[in-house]
Amino acid sequence: MNAKGFSWKKFWSDMGNRKFIFLLAVGLILAMLVFPASPAEEEIRETETQPAVQDAQSAQSYAAELENRLEEVLSTIEGAGRVEVMVTISASSEQVLQNDLSRQESVTRETDAQGGVRDNYEISEDSQTVLYGEGNGAPYVVKELMPQVEGVVVSCEGGDRASIQAEISAAVQALFDIPTHKIKVCKMASQP
Repeated sequence: MNAKGFSWKKFWSDMGNRKFIFLLAVGLILAMLVFPASPAEEEIRETETQPAVQDAQSAQSYAAELENRLEEVLSTIEGAGRVEVMVTISASSEQVLQNDLSRQESVTRETDAQGGVRDNYEISEDSQTVLYGEGNGAPYVVKELMPQVEGVVVSCEGGDRASIQAEISAAVQALFDIPTHKIKVCKMASQP
């Protein structure tokens, strides 16, 4: 270029790497402020992360509620004494969605040259999830199945006696319909 013209080579050599990175970072920040994510994109991000967090929180609160209620019931068993319970549950709840079912049946009768008759039956079924709300809508939930109890540990003051262990195991089995090998009854350590 001529003496009065602009030279990129001179511009880069005068700027230095640190100044360039600083200017690039400032430019990116300004671009993010000027062009923020659209509300739809933010809503999509929120809905992608919220269900997992909500499922974990609802599963934890469900397990805690089961533990509290079970402690109350088991502490009323004669000889059990003070009771503490831990309940493990399956990963999450399950939602049963409303589906529209359509079924079509057709019969085709064929007759061959010898007078034989053959009927062909054709059945087709189609299922679509019922949605409510505007736009894409949300699925209509018929019922929600809570997480299944996987195992129970009971620590109680009378847990060293076989009769108390049997009573507590039978009670837990009756409440949660889990096999005996997934129930453990222990003697609670004495507190100083």
